[in-house]
Formats: sequence, C-alpha cells, structure tokens
Amino acid sequence: MNETKFALFRAKLEEICFSIISEVKEKYKSQKGDLNEPAADIADGAVQSYDRQLMMGLGEKELRKLKLVEEAIGKIDAGQYGICLECEELIPEGRLSVIPYASRCVDCLEMIEKRNTII
Repeated sequence: MNETKFALFRAKLEEICFSIISEVKEKYKSQKGDLNEPAADIADGAVQSYDRQLMMGLGEKELRKLKLVEEAIGKIDAGQYGICLECEELIPEGRLSVIPYASRCVDCLEMIEKRNTII
C-alpha cells in the first residue's frame, strides 16, 4: 500500500472517529434532560429505565468501535496498518475500504466465528 492510500484510509478513520464522538455527544445532550425527569407512574418509570439501558448499550457499542478506529490510526502511524492480527498477512484493500478499522482478514474472522459457535 502506498502513502496516498494510507492517507486516504487515515482520513476515513478520522472521519469515523469524529462522527462517533459527535453522535454520542448529541445523544447524550438530547436524552440527558428526558432521563432525569421524575416518572409519573410505574409504566413511565419502566420506559425511562429501558431508555437508560438502551442509551448505555449504544454508548458501549460506539466506544468499542471508537477504540478500534483509534487503534487503526495508531497502526498507520506505526507502519502496521492493514496487517491481520491472526495470520499477519495483508488484509485486502477491498475489506479495508468497507471497514477501515478491520483488524483481521475475512478468513481468520470466519475461523474465529466458527470456534466461538462450536463452544
């Protein structure tokens, strides 16, 4: 992979990073007031509790994705971007175009998924 492609992938990753941070901030701002209001009855309390759990779950998912994106940017800086963590072969550029923070090639990812479904 040449320097131009690394720069393009870095720009994609930075855009994803910015998008995740903006989205989480916006969700937090828009729902912060709603979640702190007292519940009118038991049903409203249950809905507020569900909303809190949903918001926390989305935050955890976004946090994991943000971590993967930051790791990928670090790999670009270290000259290790696009190398599979399992087999240490190059991850195809087509895969990185779709998921620029991918850390494994498709073959290794499939093997991991098969192992996890057997257990």
